[in-house]
Amino acid sequence: MLRTALRLGALFAVAGCTAPAMAPREPVEATALAQASAPEPDASALARQADDYAAVGRRDLAAPIYERLIELRAAGDATASDAHTLAQLAVIEHDRGHLEEAEHFYRRALAEEFAEGGRDADLRTRTLANLAWLLGERAASSIAAQRRGNAIDLYQEALEIWQTLQPASDELVAETLANLALLERARNQPEQARSLLTRSVTLYEKTLAPSDPTLLRVRALLAASGAPRTPEPDPAEVARDLDREGAAHLDRREYLRARALLERAVSIHERGVTEPVELGASLSYLGRTYAALGDRENAQYVLQRSLAILEPALGKFDPLTLKTRATLENVRAPVLADVP
Repeated sequence: MLRTALRLGALFAVAGCTAPAMAPREPVEATALAQASAPEPDASALARQADDYAAVGRRDLAAPIYERLIELRAAGDATASDAHTLAQLAVIEHDRGHLEEAEHFYRRALAEEFAEGGRDADLRTRTLANLAWLLGERAASSIAAQRRGNAIDLYQEALEIWQTLQPASDELVAETLANLALLERARNQPEQARSLLTRSVTLYEKTLAPSDPTLLRVRALLAASGAPRTPEPDPAEVARDLDREGAAHLDRREYLRARALLERAVSIHERGVTEPVELGASLSYLGRTYAALGDRENAQYVLQRSLAILEPALGKFDPLTLKTRATLENVRAPVLADVP
């Protein structure tokens, strides 16, 4: 898996917030005692208290307050914001390594923010960024567990989110594209991998220095992927094209050119890539070419093969069958040089 070495400030910039300053940790016992003796404040005060705890790293104290805020909202207290509370709970679970719970709360927070009118753009941006980051972590875990298909699905969803946050998230879009490319390469899909790497390099070149190790590595992967391969032509169509060209040369009495093309056509038809009747027609053209060149032995052999196919398929009175038989009879007829 490819990881971009992002500075903490860059991550907070993507999330749309600033890094909190760390304050000295308060004793748990004193805080818990104060909470037990004081009357429960209103929802706004509880939210401020939970945010203060979260800001100084005391998420063990913030989590139960956020849970209480969700209960207040469910009880009808309109001053409690579910979106903000759910987003904070998601961050706490994320930090604890509880990725499934964190993802659940991130998605609920986004749904609640929309239900509350979608007015908190900063909260939405932070939550989307955190969700995309979590999906990337889950994708990495899936790769480690050899679940590549699941990893691709997770990276694809993360990519969709990071793309909504561009240009601030350009570097993370590039990273996700590169990781998807590595997975496609592992699935033996070189064209898809090359396309993803090309997009990744373009974004990395906008955000990283030319000598950055990440950019250099992705460029090397792109170079190693090679040029896109030209699709192999359909052999049946190749044989038909050769027949058309060869027959045209035969009609113009350009027999040497016709022979070279028609011999190639017959060799392709004989692989079974076309219907038998097409082989019969190609043999007819080639046999008539041999006859015109005076190669009676090869002409007779090829024309007999042609008739064995054409008569059952087209009938004895089909124009191609008649022309083939007439040429064969001419080849069989003795010439003056054969008469003693």
